[in-house]
Amino acid sequence: MAKLLINVVPVWVVTAIGVGLVGFLVSEDNRVASMVAVLAGSLLMAFILQVVAYQSEGLVRRLSWAITGSALLTALAALVFQVLSVVD
Repeated sequence: MAKLLINVVPVWVVTAIGVGLVGFLVSEDNRVASMVAVLAGSLLMAFILQVVAYQSEGLVRRLSWAITGSALLTALAALVFQVLSVVD
């Protein structure tokens, strides 16, 4: 479980910070493209963390947790920003 936390949680944190910055700094017209870029960056970070850690045991599980969590965070942020843009 410790390997999972060390390799997955930082990816989720970077994704959350990235989509938060996109929501506050990027105009509504460019948010989707920027969120895709954040998601791509977090996926790249997930792969880099796995290469640096180089522990073959549980590799697929850690990558799938990191990718799934990042995708869900990005989708949730997109939904929240969409609702907020309709409310304004």
